[in-house]
Amino acid sequence: MKKNQYKDGERDGYWEDYWSNGKPYYKGNYLNGKKHGLWEFYYSNGKLRYKGYYKDEERHGYWEEYSYYVQYNKTLIKEFHL
Repeated sequence: MKKNQYKDGERDGYWEDYWSNGKPYYKGNYLNGKKHGLWEFYYSNGKLRYKGYYKDEERHGYWEEYSYYVQYNKTLIKEFHL
């Protein structure tokens, strides 16, 4: 299942995609066909994996990485700035 938008044949606006098990895979925005703004990526178990910003398709600014393991859910394991 996907939720997406196009404008003039390019990706534009809010996009979501899901793993085959129905859990979220990613959520984010496109602007003029390029990733832009806040994006979130998930593990196949539905737990947040990465969270950060894109600017013109490039990772930009502050990013966070979270633990895969359920017992450490929402445990920040890495922060980085690009």
